[in-house]
Amino acid sequence: MGWNVVDPAPSTDTAGTAEAYWDPLWRADRRYRRFDEEEAKHLRHHAGPGRGRPALDIGCGEGALVQHLHGLGFQAVGVDCAPAALATGQLCYPHLDLRRMDFEHDDLTLLPHTAYALVTCRLVYQWIPDKPAFLARVRQLLPPGGLFWVGTSVHDQTRGAAQAWELEAADAELLTTGWSRVDTMTAGNYRCFALRP
Repeated sequence: MGWNVVDPAPSTDTAGTAEAYWDPLWRADRRYRRFDEEEAKHLRHHAGPGRGRPALDIGCGEGALVQHLHGLGFQAVGVDCAPAALATGQLCYPHLDLRRMDFEHDDLTLLPHTAYALVTCRLVYQWIPDKPAFLARVRQLLPPGGLFWVGTSVHDQTRGAAQAWELEAADAELLTTGWSRVDTMTAGNYRCFALRP
């Protein structure tokens, strides 16, 4: 499993900042924790078969998770703010619906559906400056019975200071508050959260 350390994204609420930060990293061939079979197994367990239901991957990068969701039978769309990642994804997966979008700031009506049975977000949540606003936007898209799947590194306080890519305890609590059901899967310091409205 590859993992590259990146500096934290600048904390600001101006649109375009996410693209300005992430696109050069993708252009420099940065790669992040791969979507592996262990995570895929847990996601399949919680999400079930797609059966044509809509799914959204926020921060899709090159589209590997979107491809997985497509394979499960979801009508999957991926959004990312980094044109370089999307360009590579469109070469690797030309059949996928990968779109340039800053989920934090762009109009949600630009998405192809108003509701999604599954919303995924891997290695993105910890970099979001305004987490309550981000979670509110995700909740707008999830109908009853929907699933929000978040994969992130979580800080283990017994190992000293948090790294830039690790989610702090307060942010993990914010993430898991207010859902009807919360399930987790842990692999080292990487954790997946299955959150239901």
